[in-house]
Amino acid sequence: MATGLPDVEASPSEQEGACVEGASIADVLRLLGAGATGAILMALGEGPLRTKSLTEGVPGYAARTIYRYAGKLAELEVIDRDEEPGVPSKVVHSLSDPCGTELYELITRFADSTLTRLPDGRIDAHAWASLGLLADLWEAGLVEELSCEARSPTELARGDHGLSYHQVSRRTGLFRAGGLLGDRQGPGRSRCFELTERTRRKMGLIAAVGRWRGRHVAGGAQEGLTEEEMATVLRAALPLVELPDHRGKCLRLSVGGEEVWAEVEADGSVHSCASQPADPDSHALGTVKDWIAVLLDDETGGLRFEGEEAPLAVCLAALHARLWTPAPF
Repeated sequence: MATGLPDVEASPSEQEGACVEGASIADVLRLLGAGATGAILMALGEGPLRTKSLTEGVPGYAARTIYRYAGKLAELEVIDRDEEPGVPSKVVHSLSDPCGTELYELITRFADSTLTRLPDGRIDAHAWASLGLLADLWEAGLVEELSCEARSPTELARGDHGLSYHQVSRRTGLFRAGGLLGDRQGPGRSRCFELTERTRRKMGLIAAVGRWRGRHVAGGAQEGLTEEEMATVLRAALPLVELPDHRGKCLRLSVGGEEVWAEVEADGSVHSCASQPADPDSHALGTVKDWIAVLLDDETGGLRFEGEEAPLAVCLAALHARLWTPAPF
């Protein structure tokens, strides 16, 4: 997983759409979370629009801002720009097919289950901005580090991102303010940070962006997520599930060569484990593509089960529901 984190002093406008070429998971999230990008996608989802109609359909932004972000989406071949003859000529913007339409569909699905809508149906600007923070959290490797347990700023500063304790402390403060991290008292009265339910639910979006990226940015040559990244998504998402009928069970999920371990606590909650806690009662094996299908489509046909199938089968069905069923925040 990439571990570079933007300078903590950089403003969102300075980070927007960084490194469009290559379009990593974080790049796509940052582009969607900056400026008018998400609103442009939602507007064009209703059909092609001329430039003037597009600017009118995305209120709250200056025309030049809309032009800039439409250009970034065109660079990713998400938007087609067709010039109609005439004096003056008119430019018609539309979602490309399938690249643009698939991105619109996944964003709409995510918005319906997770993002806040205004009374007129538009997505709240702060909700879009949260995706930029998610990009930073993901790119820094903090989702991976916090997927199993809470950690103190001192522990987080020991990561491979090369940031100082002060920089990590400032950034975790921003993530906390944005609702992506919670905090609690750790051992010795130290302050520890942990992933919030809101962040864990956003793992569905990471998987969806991975599928889209694999199909349209990596040209189908890659899955869009590495095995390590897919394992991180699973570790972060599994604690969303409760399995009261399978207390005490040890779960093993294999993503190619990466292993994900979890155990069901006495109260039925599922806890992701950094290492193997016991012999597995239920084991499922699959590729990155297979696991993306589980999270996005509730499709387990590509997996191979060993041991008791029921605990993991029930767990994965419940996980899909938790990721895509609207929840109040």
